[in-house]
Amino acid sequence: MSPLYPRQAPPFKVHWNWELSLACNYDCSYCGAHKEDSPCLVLPVERWREIWEGIHAKYGCCQVRFAGGEPTIYPGFMELVGMLLERHTVDITTNLSFDVDEWVAKVPAQGIAISGSFHPESMTAEEFLRRLLALREHGDRLVSACMVGYPPHLGQLERTRLLFEGQGILFKIIPFSGVYQGRRYPAAYTEPEQALLKAQVAGSRDPLGQAINKQWQDFAAAPEDDEQRKKLKGRLCRMGELYAKILPDGKVLRCCHPEAGALGRITDPDLRLYDEPRPCAAEQCSCWKAMLVGSYESQVDRLWQSPEHPARACGIGSSAGAAP
Repeated sequence: MSPLYPRQAPPFKVHWNWELSLACNYDCSYCGAHKEDSPCLVLPVERWREIWEGIHAKYGCCQVRFAGGEPTIYPGFMELVGMLLERHTVDITTNLSFDVDEWVAKVPAQGIAISGSFHPESMTAEEFLRRLLALREHGDRLVSACMVGYPPHLGQLERTRLLFEGQGILFKIIPFSGVYQGRRYPAAYTEPEQALLKAQVAGSRDPLGQAINKQWQDFAAAPEDDEQRKKLKGRLCRMGELYAKILPDGKVLRCCHPEAGALGRITDPDLRLYDEPRPCAAEQCSCWKAMLVGSYESQVDRLWQSPEHPARACGIGSSAGAAP
């Protein structure tokens, strides 16, 4: 059955960023946002099935990307993912602290991408790589890895990148956002630190990883008044039409910036996305992947990829590849 409201612009598919919870089972020194639990919407899997079947009826197969916090500690997470994969594709950003053997036994292998978030304070790079490879070997999973460019960890960055890239794994470098030694990053990166980061981006063996990392670094380094990257108020954007963010309490935002506008709640039976681009309402964009009309189109294949659904329920415009 065709969706009620098919998307008419590339990538012809809605991308949901679902922040299940801010809770995390790690206590990384560079992450101040996820050390305390916070209220989140916990529903039985069958209730979630009703909700996501309703979304499928409206928009067809969607890409559901889990973020957090650590999404895998959410109650019944494996069952939730298995249910979603019946009609949608999934991407999970995770620290890989879960039982990989149990995951392989319970979660379907197709239609899913794993974005492994490596935290050197909690796991060795070798153990993290072992887990990531075990997931890749199970079916056709798409896997990638990322690491935060925290100043005390920059000395490990090259070795870690080469270790993962040596196994053909796309490696992403996330600029540190926070305070270290009284200085606020990413603006506080010193010239030697900036040079090190640029060298790692340039040295990437993966063209896709190199392109993604460069865009991430360029956005982080741009001044707050940059009208090409950050001061986008009033410009037409497809966020809210092709993308939406679900907060832990179920509130749905147009994008990652709360000023950009709320669409309702994920539990609302009449929840609707926009059917056309609308002007950005936020004073300052917080997302380097903004869907600005006239510019985002050239990056669709690079930034808005998704796994292929095994039932090919995704319709036209879907593309296979590792989700960035």
